[in-house]
Amino acid sequence: MKIPAAVVLALLASPQLFAEEPRPAVAQLKEVQGNVLVSREAGLGAGREALRLTEGTRVITTNKSGAIVIYDDGCEVKLKENERFEVVTGKPCATLAALPQSILATPAGAATAASAGGAAAFAATLPVLGGAAAGLAAMRSLRESQPVSPS
Repeated sequence: MKIPAAVVLALLASPQLFAEEPRPAVAQLKEVQGNVLVSREAGLGAGREALRLTEGTRVITTNKSGAIVIYDDGCEVKLKENERFEVVTGKPCATLAALPQSILATPAGAATAASAGGAAAFAATLPVLGGAAAGLAAMRSLRESQPVSPS
């Protein structure tokens, strides 16, 4: 069965039929200091002042960095250095404020050398970067395996 060209063109001209509704932003970054990373479905990027955040976005602070996630309702979640936080909704502000977690393997109060803390932060973010690299490699492999028609 052959599909009429008009039907194919109509479907291609309407990408909204296949696209998901974008999630609305519920918060934003404030007082961004140092290297703050934001992880979304599309990948990992740099956090910047007033960046809008959707539910499920992860905010990661590195050594000598910090930020505040301020929800649209006014709730503020402060992230100190080497912490991570996932933007969620439907919880009281006090609960949200207690959610940031250390990305270091050792407790925050433990005495460690500065170089060891930096190495731990690097080791904690390495799986995220490795996952991104694996995803890019898979996309490249898929692209290279598909035939290209001559022009």
